[in-house]
Parts: sequence; structure tokens; C-alpha cells
Amino acid sequence: MMTTIRRTRTFIFIFFILIPAGDCLYGQRKDFQSRFEAELDKGLRNGVNLSAEIGQRLKGNSLQYDRSLVTLAGAYDFGDHLSAAAGVRMLMVSDREMNIRPRYRFHVDGTGRYALSGLDLSFRVRLQYGFEEFLYLTDLLQDHFMGRFRLKAAYHLFGTRIGLFTYGESWGLFSKHNERFFKQMRYAAGASYSLNFRSEINLSYLFEDEFNQVNPLRSHIMVLGFAYSF
Repeated sequence: MMTTIRRTRTFIFIFFILIPAGDCLYGQRKDFQSRFEAELDKGLRNGVNLSAEIGQRLKGNSLQYDRSLVTLAGAYDFGDHLSAAAGVRMLMVSDREMNIRPRYRFHVDGTGRYALSGLDLSFRVRLQYGFEEFLYLTDLLQDHFMGRFRLKAAYHLFGTRIGLFTYGESWGLFSKHNERFFKQMRYAAGASYSLNFRSEINLSYLFEDEFNQVNPLRSHIMVLGFAYSF
């Protein structure tokens, strides 16, 4: 019992330290966006999992092209409570002049999991590095190296095909020229529905809030996703 209480307090503590105090923001922009995602997962032997994801994002009240992306990743499960992953993402991004430019991103993840009173809790740390020209790496601390910290809770409704989830995630920027680490928060809530043993659809709402940067953006985002495991 005492162990459960201590672990609960640990998750609560992690959540609150990931919510940075934001300053009063001036000139903040607002937008409604939409995203569409499809993911394929393949589980291999010895805890190895491979995945491929494609996505399309719209901005400007969901009327303008934002970006398309393809993500390839591999993960290894060390047991019931810990896993690690690494992947690469290729993007086609629309800039302010509506020109489409390629982007690339590497990431590594570490995720801890714990079941508590019917909730599946997880805490993920992601380190990612983005660049414009493939295999052209600049100084790691040139505003391209970021840390992301996500605390997620999921719950499956007993006897149904429905699952509920919510999470909070913060972005931090490693930079020699940036005085403040945190730059963005994301809050999410959603539901999933299992079509069968292999596939599911999910619908979620995201709220993203930028700060500590010029012209910060506050976005309301609807996400429709599909996942298939084989």
C-alpha cells in the first residue's frame, strides 16, 4: 500500500514539474487545426516492435496545407515497466511563404509504465534533433535539439471496445542562445475504438500553447487516427 502511494505521488510530482509558469503573452496567435494519422505496427520476437506512420496536418482553420510526414521507428521492450525506441521522421513542411520544404528528424525515447487502480500510466522522455538537409548535422545546440516530456493516463472501459486517454507534454529547447528551456505545452484527451483484434480508430482533441518565443501560437487541434497491428 505504501509503495502504491509513493508511486502515485511520484507521477503527480512529475506532472506538475512539467508545467512551466508562462509569462503574460503579447501578440499571441490562435488557430484551429486538424490532423489525420495512420500507423502500422509489427511485433517481432524478443520484445522488438517496428512501426511506420504517415500523417497529414492542416492549419489556418484547417484550410491550409501544413505538413505531411512519414515516421519509421523501432522499439524494444525490457519488461512490464520499461521500453526504449528510436526513429526517423521525414516531413514536407509549408513555410510562411507557402513554399514546401523537406525536413528530417531523429529521435530516441525512453518510456516507463505502471498500472494503478485500472489506469495505465506512462512517462516518456524523448530527445529529438531536426535538420533541413539529410545527413547534414550542425552544432547540436543550434535550436534544433529538443527534449519532450509526456505523462499519459489510459483507461479501458471493461467489457467494451472503448478506451479513454489523456496526457500532458512539454517541449524544451537545448540552445546556447536561448535563456529559457521550455517553449511549448500540449494537453490532450481522446478515445479509441477497437474494430477487431488488430485495428482501432481514435479521435482526440489537442490544445497546444507556445510561450517564451516571438509570436507564440495557441492551437486547438482535432486528430483522427487509425492503427493496425500485424
